[in-house]
Amino acid sequence: MAVAISTAAQAGKPDNVTEAEMALLPPYCPDTQTFKYGDALSNPSPNAPKWVGLMGKGFWTMHHYCWALLNLARAQKPSMPENIRDATRHYAIEDMKFVLQNTEPDFILLPEIYTKIGDVELALRRPAEANVAFAKARSLKPSYWPAYLNWAEYLRRTGEKAKAREMVEEGLSYSPDAKALRRLLTDLGGDPRTIAPRPSEEPTTTPGK
Repeated sequence: MAVAISTAAQAGKPDNVTEAEMALLPPYCPDTQTFKYGDALSNPSPNAPKWVGLMGKGFWTMHHYCWALLNLARAQKPSMPENIRDATRHYAIEDMKFVLQNTEPDFILLPEIYTKIGDVELALRRPAEANVAFAKARSLKPSYWPAYLNWAEYLRRTGEKAKAREMVEEGLSYSPDAKALRRLLTDLGGDPRTIAPRPSEEPTTTPGK
């Protein structure tokens, strides 16, 4: 079985990427390195200046995030054995950590990436690590509501409804128009209309959203 893992679950760019798979990725992914184009000096995409303008130089690390998203999508296929699925998820986390380690502390996509890491940690049955990742996403951008929602959903599933409600209420205080949070709070017996909004943050743009 170890041989199967080494050949079917590998770190780095997935093999034989299809157009259908690319269509499901964020719009910047085709312009990152290793798909159709090279780096900033070698055959960069003609769209690269647009993405660099939005993300800064961190754009040149984003092929690792795109690799991770591709591998995670493949890991969802029912035919994949569980051990290979888990190995693929571990490799995806490593690719996402590459982005974290090679971008500036204010890189615009860090909240999204930390939240995705939290999701994968939950899929790997590692809630403590997931909690750390979600908390980091919230600290970087308090109004990034998926970081509240995904952790609150886990808390609800595991019977910690009071903590889930607290998490949703905090998220709504920063992002009062988040429909998913409002629905979840209602499901948990709360009333979104009672949540006092906190001062809004400076508006930012998340590429691909």
